[in-house]
Amino acid sequence: MKKRTKRIGIVFGVVVALIILVLGGFLLKLSLEMRQMSPSATDKIANGVYAVKDTFVNLFLIKGANGYIAIDAGNSPKLVMQEIQKLSIDPLKVVAVFLTHSDNDHVAALELLINAKIYISKAEEQMINGKTPRFVVIKNKKIAHYQLLDDNQTINFPGLKVRCIATPGHTPGSMSYVINDAYLFVGDTISLKNGKADLFNEFFNMDSDTEKESIKKLGTLQNLKYVFTAHYGFTDDVSKVFNNE
Repeated sequence: MKKRTKRIGIVFGVVVALIILVLGGFLLKLSLEMRQMSPSATDKIANGVYAVKDTFVNLFLIKGANGYIAIDAGNSPKLVMQEIQKLSIDPLKVVAVFLTHSDNDHVAALELLINAKIYISKAEEQMINGKTPRFVVIKNKKIAHYQLLDDNQTINFPGLKVRCIATPGHTPGSMSYVINDAYLFVGDTISLKNGKADLFNEFFNMDSDTEKESIKKLGTLQNLKYVFTAHYGFTDDVSKVFNNE
């Protein structure tokens, strides 16, 4: 009996050690990947466009005639509130949030934007209703109330036109948005490296091959003036972003 108990204890110890080793490796890789990211500082970065820096990610606020719309909602409610206050913007004046996808670092501060309608792509709903896990058994958080978007759908607000473009790859329902035919917000569909579009960190991507096709799709858009990413800053040299030469 004692030998059996001892063997069970050894097996249990080995399993725990393996779990700790795998978890430690995952967290180390996570930290190394995030160190590569370079979000923009909190500031007004274009006409009517404001970047809000939350640790390693940006959300964006775009001013319309009757309030603001947000692209994503950050990683920390506390930090988002602090950064929005630096801009002297009232979060209660945010009337809509367009989520590029549902990862936690893009949705955490939704609770601050209580007057905003939340929009998300139809293909991303699987990530918040428990159907599709994000990492093996880890699932994204549920979102209480939201409206679903189709590819190439347009939503209008006073002074603002939002065109929705399906760009799957990072997640199955990742979506990019073009505001007023000029400002492209891509979330985690691309990273900017030396001013050019590249894959987002593959460690976080669910399907990098599909993301490559989404980047090509974005490269066909015309008349853009800016490209804004969630983790790698922004640029007004749009011709360089999608130039593959």
